[in-house]
Amino acid sequence: MNNFLKKIWQELVELHRIAHQYLVVEGHFGCALTAYSIDTAVKKLDLSEELAEIIRTDNTALLSRVGAAGLIATQLKHSWPEDKLNPNTATESGVGINTTATTFSVATGQGARFKVGTIFKDNTAGKSEIMRVDAISSDEFTTVKRGLGAGFTADTGETHAASFPILIISHNKDESWIPTQEDWSQKRSGVYNYRTTMGLGIAISRIRQAVSHAAIPSEFAHQAAYRLKEFMRQLDSIVINSVRSAYESGDSSAAAGKASAMGLIDAVRYGMGSTAVSTGNRTTTSEALTPSVLNALVKLIWDDGGMVAGGRLACIVGGVQKRKISAFDQAYRRMDFDSKTAGYVVERFLSDLGFEVEIIVDPHMPDDTIVVGDLNRLRVGPVGTDAVALEDLAKRGRMIEAMLSGTYTLEVRNALEAWAIHTSLTS
Repeated sequence: MNNFLKKIWQELVELHRIAHQYLVVEGHFGCALTAYSIDTAVKKLDLSEELAEIIRTDNTALLSRVGAAGLIATQLKHSWPEDKLNPNTATESGVGINTTATTFSVATGQGARFKVGTIFKDNTAGKSEIMRVDAISSDEFTTVKRGLGAGFTADTGETHAASFPILIISHNKDESWIPTQEDWSQKRSGVYNYRTTMGLGIAISRIRQAVSHAAIPSEFAHQAAYRLKEFMRQLDSIVINSVRSAYESGDSSAAAGKASAMGLIDAVRYGMGSTAVSTGNRTTTSEALTPSVLNALVKLIWDDGGMVAGGRLACIVGGVQKRKISAFDQAYRRMDFDSKTAGYVVERFLSDLGFEVEIIVDPHMPDDTIVVGDLNRLRVGPVGTDAVALEDLAKRGRMIEAMLSGTYTLEVRNALEAWAIHTSLTS
């Protein structure tokens, strides 16, 4: 049976050579075929390298950027540790303060970012007042020293709008400071994902394989090639839209199968920990996508320390929001030629912070949603050796049957800090 699979693969290559107009294997993707191997124990043709190389960029745009071999999971529950720095930004609770107020609060859970002695300022353009926390209780500053520095009358400052952005300048200490009374250490969080198994069957009669179809020398090779395309398309959609099953085995602890991996959208919305959270960089305002909206998402990531040197910042959009971006003033956009992308052009948005954001148009993105983040923090790969493979099935009468299958998972690292999402965008 090994010879049969080898022959099929040779026919795949020959099929491309003879009938390139069908775009079966190589020419449409602009890359060469790699070496293949057949597992002698189970008689299956390993296609994982081909999956990583010949991903169609018109309907698997995101997957074509990150690849399908960025990791190899070793467990059904794929876990990894994450570190982060203490944040140096916060947001006022939504009330605002006048020039003499000495008490106010920050957003829920952000009080722990401050200590007695912390000095900070309103980071809104045009604001220069420096303030200091003199007493704090949870998220409320019970005593705030106002108007520090030259140019201000003692205890009198500026008016600050509701939900003003706060920049933490430093945590000042006096000589009686006791380090053990403050714990600034960050525990590494254990985040995880499950996996999704995909499978496509191929069954053709011997007579269909024997006859010559229009420009198709092998019906089996043709069907296998197109099922591989569908596998890629399905994997791309999983990376974007899938939700994590309740258990590694599926819907319940006793379920057999039906497990699924969490995709990018849910990861950025709720994090990849054991409990869904709402502290990530997500915006749900119903509004049109504009340069200022996209800049605001980039700023959220920047504020959380999600920008790193060498990062690959990208904005993943569907067709509706891409048309909005195309209407941006040319000053915000630049175009680069790239023969490996859909349309042969890569579009980049220049944020007001100076970061270039690659625009990735993927048909599996919801029309009202965009996601911004560092592609280096998104990795996709198989579970163990269960990468996509074409496996010959037991002979049944005059049928030629095979199975294309594989199990994949993904990591979205620092999903709450290095990524941002905006839903409810108008069309």
